[in-house]
Amino acid sequence: MKLRMLSVLSILVALLIKSMDISAQDYNHLRLLAHAIPADSPLLFPYPMETELDSVVYQLAQSTSIKERFVGLNDSITPEFEAYERLKMIASEEELNELMLHESPVVKVYAHRALTMNEMNMNCDYELALLEDSTCIDWFANDMFTNTTVAELVQQQYFE
Repeated sequence: MKLRMLSVLSILVALLIKSMDISAQDYNHLRLLAHAIPADSPLLFPYPMETELDSVVYQLAQSTSIKERFVGLNDSITPEFEAYERLKMIASEEELNELMLHESPVVKVYAHRALTMNEMNMNCDYELALLEDSTCIDWFANDMFTNTTVAELVQQQYFE
């Protein structure tokens, strides 16, 4: 009888451990699939698993346009440009290269710009993919709105 109880107990413990492992893998897969977890979202675990880079990428991915530092009549600094500045400071060369493959065209352009401005090495294959990207994107600069493509934005010189 004791042997059966121990075997049932060991099976239950093994299943419990396996289910916890699956839950952690599912959460990590969801995090990677979304490419970011916003900082203000409720956590699935009591411990924060997102990074500052995830929050910045999420903020940039939510934007629908590329905005330069000062846009508008009052020349206020745009939130997108502030997020780009944070991206430029915290992301490593490898992370920025990977972000050039992101599904959001805004994130791609800002990652390319950050690599260029930080004078980091750029993955040539990823850069060629950007130069062939014909995704339309809005660009706000000098109080003017322009509809352009990712390829055209990547080919321009950046001034800051």
